[in-house]
Amino acid sequence: MALSKEDNELLTRVGPDTPMGALFRRFWTPLLLADELPHPDAPPLRVKSLGEFYVAFRDTQGRLGLLDARCPHRGADLSFGVVEEGGIRCARCFWKFDVEGNILDMPLEPPDSPLWTEAKATPFRIAEYGGLLWGYFGPQDDPPDLPEFEWTRVEPEQRYLSRFLVDCNYMQAVEGGLDASRVAALAQAGALGPDDPTGEEAAHTVHARETEYGLLVGTAVEPESGPAAVSATQWLMPFYTTAASGRRGLYEAAAWTPIDDERAMAFAVTYDPRKPLSKRLLREIRQGKRLHPKLAEGSYRRERNRDNGYVPEGGERPPDFASRFQTAFEMAIACQESMGAIVDRSNETLGPNDGAVEGARRILMQAAVDLMEGTIPVIVRKGEAYRVRAYAGQVDAPETFDEDASVIHGVAAEV
Repeated sequence: MALSKEDNELLTRVGPDTPMGALFRRFWTPLLLADELPHPDAPPLRVKSLGEFYVAFRDTQGRLGLLDARCPHRGADLSFGVVEEGGIRCARCFWKFDVEGNILDMPLEPPDSPLWTEAKATPFRIAEYGGLLWGYFGPQDDPPDLPEFEWTRVEPEQRYLSRFLVDCNYMQAVEGGLDASRVAALAQAGALGPDDPTGEEAAHTVHARETEYGLLVGTAVEPESGPAAVSATQWLMPFYTTAASGRRGLYEAAAWTPIDDERAMAFAVTYDPRKPLSKRLLREIRQGKRLHPKLAEGSYRRERNRDNGYVPEGGERPPDFASRFQTAFEMAIACQESMGAIVDRSNETLGPNDGAVEGARRILMQAAVDLMEGTIPVIVRKGEAYRVRAYAGQVDAPETFDEDASVIHGVAAEV
């Protein structure tokens, strides 16, 4: 069912005074790759998340700090400052703050000035976990569980993490992550081949079942001849999707974190729970052949982006849209960006195979409304619920994905 304009506003607005923004602030949010702050006193980093600016830094003792980017003196951006001798010093007024926002130094202020106790930069919780730096912007005395994804618990050499900009609202990005699995399944089954670009000769079904973490999504594509392509993936509260890699022992996932109402930062991971990633696989990843698109040099923008029509400079424009991309994953993101920064969902025509998209929207909106009425989502206290895996493969005859099954053909496992 298409959304009303009012529901679309509820779903997409994530600022500090919005219901969805309040909901998201009850979860830990990925902010940076951990190696972006590689050592004590490294240059600070400016981060925008959920419509607000922050500064992240690692002090002389190696402690992490996350402060409101606005200096409490006159609002200068603290990320322009210097990290030194246990704190971060504002580039304008030279006030210095520790990781908890307390004043360490106030040049030219007398020792008895009340500013020494009155002035404080607003601090937020920050954690290094699973190769990422995470921020928590909700009530600071009541932090939630960190999500116990399997990839957060493997050795660094067993995972590859990247981040990249997505030029649309976070929910469109999430929906691209959900759609990527079925696009990949269609391609795997030959339904998107040159002889059948519409997929009309393949039976295509998507079913979504609600779980404690969000949705378990089953996809099956059955061509007229040959095996069926099946997958089981997940959408996990509030903005995570898993991807069916189709490669034995290899798993992938993405977080679609809101920068503001109109842009998202994607964090993608490829990991192997058993052994270090091979040199061959790492080479594939760096060539943009998995969930990690090639980036424009010196930026987090994808080399193929909306501004260049998804054809990098010097590249030749192919005759069909799909041929511009190396993966169904990146093509799905581009399709979501093509809708504009915030799509008008009141004009949609949804079908039976859009159940996962509808389900994710419904769960998020209901959780935001419930929080306004005082009910905190149970999932924020169940980090272990994020221990799931996706699956993709081919079978001769896929089993029914019914309301009681947690798998398709015995696949999506908890770990």
